Amino acid sequence: MKTYIMKHVNVIIIALRILLAVVAIMAVYNIGIGIFMIIKNNRELSHDFLNQTFNLPKYTISEETQLAGIFAIIYGGFLAYLIYGIKRFYKCMNKIKSGKMFYNDQGEDFNKAGAAVITFAKAKFVLYSCTALVLHFDIPFLFKQILPFLGLYLTGKLLYIMAYMAEKGEFIQEENELTI
Repeated sequence: MKTYIMKHVNVIIIALRILLAVVAIMAVYNIGIGIFMIIKNNRELSHDFLNQTFNLPKYTISEETQLAGIFAIIYGGFLAYLIYGIKRFYKCMNKIKSGKMFYNDQGEDFNKAGAAVITFAKAKFVLYSCTALVLHFDIPFLFKQILPFLGLYLTGKLLYIMAYMAEKGEFIQEENELTI
């Protein structure tokens, strides 16, 4: 049974490594492209960048270049914050893999990972929604963002549940050690 569970833990650890790499690349890319768009003031680049996400109409607003740069930098910052949460969860999984099913501060690590994921989900939803509304009042886009938001939000809530279970497990482990 233990090797069966460890296979799943190994898969999660590998997935978290890949996720960390992808999110780090996305964060650096967004911050870099945002700074580049603001410095170069290139309207075509800004329009193409925003059009990847928002399906913009042919007309543009005069502040589109600055908006695209600011959007990219803020989103890159949110991704950098998400890395913090992923690393906390990764730390927990590594300790579980090493045989420490419950350890001190495990609940806190799960709690911080959950808080980071939920904060990222909310911030991303607000950023995307505000940008879509400012660019061309795209109400249907808001509905398209609900499913990714709920996926991230529920993942964060699951991490909160894992934090509660870890805290209870730590308590039971301490009680067992005192009994022996």
